[in-house]
Amino acid sequence: MARFLIHRHAAGRPHFDLRLVEEDTVRSWSMLKAPPEREGERRLAIEREHLSVEQVGQARIEEEAFGAGRARVWDSGEVEVHTVAAGLLQLRFAGSRLSGKYEMRRMRWYPGNRWLFVKSGGRYSKLT
Repeated sequence: MARFLIHRHAAGRPHFDLRLVEEDTVRSWSMLKAPPEREGERRLAIEREHLSVEQVGQARIEEEAFGAGRARVWDSGEVEVHTVAAGLLQLRFAGSRLSGKYEMRRMRWYPGNRWLFVKSGGRYSKLT
């Protein structure tokens, strides 16, 4: 079991950062909108540079893409992470705002490190 944090990051352009913390590794994705809440709803999530575990707990975070800004916790809790294939993660969140099954799917047809963050159960959960 890993833990997660979602920051509301008031940087150059306000956005949400999803952080998955597994042991000493932190993976981060930025989204311009709040995480999806309804089944089948999806968000563009851009994978960002990795932060250290110490940086995740700071009140001010600096990123290459959006710059420095105040980061406040929007949600946190535990998450089960299952790597199904390269570019496909299945996640089960247990937080106060974010709970249930989600998927992260890498968008291979689009340049860059872009992913779809999808609330499972909709038509996108059946893609392979």
